Amino acid sequence: MIRPTGFGRDEQAAQTNRFMKEPAETLSCINQRAIEEFNALSQALSNAGVEVLIFEDELGLPDSVFPNNWVSFHQPIEDGERENPLLVTYPMLAQSRRKERRNVILDAIAGFTRCEPDHYDLSELEESDEFLEGTGSLVLDRTSNIAYACLSGRTSQDALDAWADMTGYQTVMFHSADLDGNPIYHTNVMLSIGEKICVVCFESITDPDEYERVENSLRASGRELITISLDQVSHYCGNILELQSREGNHLFAMSQEAFEHFTDAQKARLQAFGQIVHVPIPTIEYIAGGSVRCMIAELGISS
Repeated sequence: MIRPTGFGRDEQAAQTNRFMKEPAETLSCINQRAIEEFNALSQALSNAGVEVLIFEDELGLPDSVFPNNWVSFHQPIEDGERENPLLVTYPMLAQSRRKERRNVILDAIAGFTRCEPDHYDLSELEESDEFLEGTGSLVLDRTSNIAYACLSGRTSQDALDAWADMTGYQTVMFHSADLDGNPIYHTNVMLSIGEKICVVCFESITDPDEYERVENSLRASGRELITISLDQVSHYCGNILELQSREGNHLFAMSQEAFEHFTDAQKARLQAFGQIVHVPIPTIEYIAGGSVRCMIAELGISS
């Protein structure tokens, strides 16, 4: 996780993220509240037994609180297609965000995981206007090695194909739109895949054939499906992440906004598979248009 020392509205990112809103307060007030929200989330995860590796944003970048867009970590594939752990760094659409990729963080991750992962760097695809923004663009079924991706200005098919060739994942591509018919900018807004359960907004998938393809693939995984509405998507119910504590306990990290907009029945189903950890992050959600899942670049098995 990256503490957002320079948090604010990123006008370049706002061009493709309809969830972002205009701030009504001074930058210093917004930044301080974002740091407080970050601290509360990281502390709540630690209290739940999750090991959290925190970096300071020394460059003061507006969107650095969302590291999952530029780096992902992958364990070896058991059948031998990939024997070593893998770090991937990604091509991002907004030029303002490209400085977030920092080697010092990659080196620290290698130390934290006590391994020397291979490193695939896809950032050069930016030169040909091909983009893939980490586990924002990709929602991973790490058990079956399947990646789900809704195509958008931030997620292009050529970049997705290059990533799949490198990682050995199969891909399920589709198009997705929000309540107003705008393309959903990141797949992890409408889909979350855990170990035994997934949260998905089928209603957002605009093509009937793609709808069927995604549904069939998710059901074939054997996971229980929680279907959310487009309204719930707008409240970040799709932007949640299953994590595992040091003791092996499962939990679902989400914002207070998301928690309040899940139905009681949906919460009960989630709680059957793990503890719900929810923290209010209204400033980060309102100004930056992302939620808890975007704030975590996970180093384990969940996605």
